[in-house]
Amino acid sequence: MLAVLAGWLDYATGYDLHVTAFYLLPVCWASWAAGRKAGLFLAAACGVIFATASLMTRHPDVPQVVALWNALMLLAVFVVAVYSVTAALDAYRSLAETQALLREANEHLEETVQRRTAALRSEIAERQRLEKAKVQADRLLERQEKLATLGTLTAGIAHEIRNPLTSLKARLYTLEKHLQTIPAARKDTDIISAEISRLERIVQDALSFARPADPKLEPLTADTLLREVQGLMSISLESRAVQVVVESDSGLHIRADSGHLKQVLINLIHNGADAIVGAGTVTLRARAARASLGGRETDAVVLEVSDTGKGIPPEVEKRLFDPFFSTKETGTGLGLPIAARIVEKHGGVLQYQTELGHGTTFGVVLPRESTDTAKGAKRSASIQSGGG
Repeated sequence: MLAVLAGWLDYATGYDLHVTAFYLLPVCWASWAAGRKAGLFLAAACGVIFATASLMTRHPDVPQVVALWNALMLLAVFVVAVYSVTAALDAYRSLAETQALLREANEHLEETVQRRTAALRSEIAERQRLEKAKVQADRLLERQEKLATLGTLTAGIAHEIRNPLTSLKARLYTLEKHLQTIPAARKDTDIISAEISRLERIVQDALSFARPADPKLEPLTADTLLREVQGLMSISLESRAVQVVVESDSGLHIRADSGHLKQVLINLIHNGADAIVGAGTVTLRARAARASLGGRETDAVVLEVSDTGKGIPPEVEKRLFDPFFSTKETGTGLGLPIAARIVEKHGGVLQYQTELGHGTTFGVVLPRESTDTAKGAKRSASIQSGGG
């Protein structure tokens, strides 16, 4: 339609040189929109239309060959325009495809680099974790060897001390009857009796450390255990403005000795309360976690005791689990070692985190008991009890 319109203007005006440029519009448009073949076809059609218009408007003094020659020259221009437009279009498309391929290659390269970097970081983290676990295992093995040797020695000494203490206590009881009327002597016997009791407690702690009793494992709910310990400790700590609170998940189950774990938790609560200056809070918490127990990753339950105390100084932290090391004047230094031995007997570990001025958190990490196993054990116990 554009070509015919340009030819009609050419014929109507008779000024073919002024109208000729309009033939390039349909030729270039066809080349750009439909391709080189359509452009060449339209170029030939425009050449025919131009030749027809020129012959129809030809002056008598102009030979017919001139009109045909002009049409042929104009056709050559049209063909050059077609090839120029299509070549530019091909170059543009090739450039766009190259840019798209380059973007895709860059994205793929970035994705590969990110994936390799993440894998490398994961490998480094895993290697660091394994090295850390190896160091901890070596330390634990060394500590257990030292504790075994020390435990054997301590058990022998404790037995040797216990017999004289028993004799001293019996003689003191007899002596007190004869000295009841002498106030000064009565005061001395009270001091001696208190010190004998203190020695007996130390001997008992030493025996508990050297030869801890095997736990009687049974299914327990972590929340119930913590709330029982809270009930035991809240009243005694209220006078010191220390509050004991519980934060736990009621769906966590463990297999443990209730009495032994209460002993561990009570000891940790006492230590946390002693670290608090003035009013403060000791928080009992139970949470699910993944932990390395017995050399393998497993589902675990962490019983935490967190205090708002002053934290553990570095010089104390180095000797925290050493037997007979204590920062308290009346302490035996066996509380934490005994707690650690009890937790180890349960197949768990005792860990801690501390920050000066912000408090300390001790965590008793134990294997998690599945809900189905716990329910099955309870049903079995009920059946046996009913049958008896």
